Amino acid sequence: MPSPPVYLLHGLLGTAYAHFGAQIRAWTGRHRVIAVDLPGHGRCPLAATGAYLDRAGDYVATVLTRFGPGRVVAASYLGGPIAIHLAATRPDLVTSLVLTGFVPGLEQEAFLRMLGGFHVLAAEQPGLAAEYERLHGPRWKDTLSAYGEDCVRHPQRVLPGPAVLAALGARTHLVNGSHKTAERDAALTAAAIGPRVSGVVLDGAGHIAAHDAPEAFTAAVEAFWSGGPR
Repeated sequence: MPSPPVYLLHGLLGTAYAHFGAQIRAWTGRHRVIAVDLPGHGRCPLAATGAYLDRAGDYVATVLTRFGPGRVVAASYLGGPIAIHLAATRPDLVTSLVLTGFVPGLEQEAFLRMLGGFHVLAAEQPGLAAEYERLHGPRWKDTLSAYGEDCVRHPQRVLPGPAVLAALGARTHLVNGSHKTAERDAALTAAAIGPRVSGVVLDGAGHIAAHDAPEAFTAAVEAFWSGGPR
């Protein structure tokens, strides 16, 4: 029996290939890999609009409905919350969930400060702004604004807490790097959330662990899929 599809959802102002390029190369041929660029990002034809999370969530649900239920691997506070909401509202579509660069229940104030850093860095680093332009075209500013507005209006949707993860029917695994204390601690304590939640820390990796430690990340996800040690 063929394995279920693997869906890859990137983080804010990234793309599936930018965040998970090594995994796409490793898994292509062994799994049916579907790299999803979210609205306003990369190759996605849909622009970012108001009610961004609803629009992006509907888009991802449409993709999974078309290609079939599968394993979802999601990064940070864009792909992650969208995947969690999908697993909660459409459990028929998500067979398992891997979250990376994610801390359940992060405080809204801290998150909004982090989000504001995107604007500051882009203003201070022309090279970074040029990279956003290359990946997404000029629409990246509208995408950032639309997402930021949803973060203010719907913090629980963007920053779901441990109770939300505990209630999911799908097995959920946090694969975080060791560089950020909050992310490291979230992965180390993930098993305490509930019997279907687990976590692992990748030494030497930062926020985008799949990029920083690609082989270790790939191995950790595959161990989770095979039902290996928590």
